[in-house]
Amino acid sequence: MRHEKLSPGLLLAFQDYQKEGDKALITHKRSLGIIAHKSPVKPTKSVVFIYCDPDADLSHLSQYNIEVNQNSGSVRTAFLPIESLDVLSEQDIIQRIKPSRKLHLRMDTAMEAVKLPEFQKKSKLTGKGVIIGIIDSGIDPKHPAFAGRILHIWDQTLPGPGVTEGGYGAEFTGAQLTISQDTAGHGTHVAGIAAGADTNYSGVAPEAELVIVRSDLQDAHIADGVRYIFRVARELGRAAVVNLSVGGHADAHDGSDSLSKVIDAETGPGRIVCCAAGNEGNANIHGQATIPSGRTRGMRFNVPLNQIGIVWLNAWYSKDSELEVSVRSPNGFVTPYQKIITEGNAAQDYQLPDARVQLATPGPDQANGDRNFFVQIRGIDPSPVMGGVWQLRVRNTSSTDTRLDVWTLDDTSSVFFTGKSVKDTLKIGSPGAASSAITVAAYTTKSKYTDIDNQVREMGLELHTITEFSSEGPLRNNGQKPDVAAPGAMIVSTLSADASFDRSSMINSKFVVMAGTSMATPFVTGLVALLLQRDPKLDPVAVKDLLRKNSAIPRKPAGTFDDKWGYGVINTLNL
Repeated sequence: MRHEKLSPGLLLAFQDYQKEGDKALITHKRSLGIIAHKSPVKPTKSVVFIYCDPDADLSHLSQYNIEVNQNSGSVRTAFLPIESLDVLSEQDIIQRIKPSRKLHLRMDTAMEAVKLPEFQKKSKLTGKGVIIGIIDSGIDPKHPAFAGRILHIWDQTLPGPGVTEGGYGAEFTGAQLTISQDTAGHGTHVAGIAAGADTNYSGVAPEAELVIVRSDLQDAHIADGVRYIFRVARELGRAAVVNLSVGGHADAHDGSDSLSKVIDAETGPGRIVCCAAGNEGNANIHGQATIPSGRTRGMRFNVPLNQIGIVWLNAWYSKDSELEVSVRSPNGFVTPYQKIITEGNAAQDYQLPDARVQLATPGPDQANGDRNFFVQIRGIDPSPVMGGVWQLRVRNTSSTDTRLDVWTLDDTSSVFFTGKSVKDTLKIGSPGAASSAITVAAYTTKSKYTDIDNQVREMGLELHTITEFSSEGPLRNNGQKPDVAAPGAMIVSTLSADASFDRSSMINSKFVVMAGTSMATPFVTGLVALLLQRDPKLDPVAVKDLLRKNSAIPRKPAGTFDDKWGYGVINTLNL
């Protein structure tokens, strides 16, 4: 086993699997991209990203049941029995193996706020001839707002022979489209904002055609989805824009993660990707500390009582420094300080009286040269992780002061930093961190609406400002994100008949209200489709330039960048 080839999170999960077998995989379903087989005799498989030379031939790996989804490229996705990670790491041709992680899902008055009706009227642009790709929870193919405009659905969640980009899922066209459903309703709502056709609640590009990927939201499968949409568009000779209203925080927050790399490689003239900034503006999921040379600092984080089965911390700092790491439990028990381990296995286990702590402190990450360590905390079986204030203790053994950035990883942002450690910045992770992506923050144009039962529903959001839940930039390497802001609060759009919504969020039987940077992103996706109709060769740099020149933060000089607003809210009138 070449431990150094596995990223820290994957290494910890693999160790747990070796010690505890399938039982360990329940807690790691998210970090390992686990696909459990329905038959108990077949091995449980994992989805991973593989880093190798762009033209490396990996066909021989099939003898170990390792299915690589692409024949070329420096970042590929693969599907393998978990025990095959051992043999995969031994291949000289393989440089790095990273886990696939599950990402989270992140228009009536909205349009007027950005002068869209005037732009549509003046330019007569409708998105005709452009492909809008949506990778999300699916779409309701029977909704009248999309009639006759859905070209393909690749449903990654259903059994089937797959597509060129991956031998899993099923592809549907024509009458078969209705086999795929959107039971969450998120993807249908997003698609309606970008491209719905309706007299009252029209999308931005009502004549664009749709290619849909219903995803299990593994980031490796989202990467396959991006490749798929651009291939279909290429075969049809069309420009395409892909919408990703998803995000996570298990990456370096600098655009060097696997999904961001694939997005950067796939985008270009007539191939654009729009991403959500994230909805963690109010959540203290990011901690930051500056540790002086030769000194120790503590970062406190709170774990709720009796709720969390496993706590993960994802930490990054500069390659020029070296830190030693320890964890203290609420009862005051501590692990020894763990140094960077470059030889052999960088993951170590510590059994405290009140917790089991694992630390992975490997050498620099090859993608960006920086150092990443991973902390995993579990309760004493069968109890959850002990609630209370924990402390991450860090000792700087290098000759320079070091800034450390740490993110908590849990589905509900219920583990959070407290005290001086809290830093309300750097909350835009993958894929919004991709340098070629257009990353969208949310702006509030509406805070009340009337529901299906004629009840007026009012939300406590301040009008005409950046929405408080919208995640802040910049990136960890000071890259400027988000790019722009668009309407994202209380947006009316298409309702999936297969999803269950509370009546208080329904406008009528076909339309529903939702909020989030998930809603702001397809607004920009639709806008990009209009721009691609006018000039199908626009590339990400040109699109960003156009948006930047036509965006502004209220009461700030044009061209001002802000960590929460980006370059401000779009005014489409002069695009």
